[in-house]
Amino acid sequence: MAVVAVHSLPQFNAPTKFIPILEHDEVRDDAGQFRLRYVSGDGTTLTEVGKLIPNDDGTDQVLVKEGSYTFTAPEGKTYTVNYVADKDGFRASGDHIPRA
Repeated sequence: MAVVAVHSLPQFNAPTKFIPILEHDEVRDDAGQFRLRYVSGDGTTLTEVGKLIPNDDGTDQVLVKEGSYTFTAPEGKTYTVNYVADKDGFRASGDHIPRA
């Protein structure tokens, strides 16, 4: 029988700062559709809508998500990302995101 002992050094963890949610609004229906909005204490905002649309052959529905979020980068610049997630995948756009 062999006994193996392993000792590892503590991993570096950056201190975390609590960021409160200042505003939160969320509405959901029984089908899974929703509307969400929140604003956090660091100025980050998020809005998102999830809606059901018929799939291509009309036999079922798929949830499509559309939204945007705005945040301030460590250097102080504010960025906004708009996005859609649907049958064609996730697509994000913003002034800072390169376009193909």
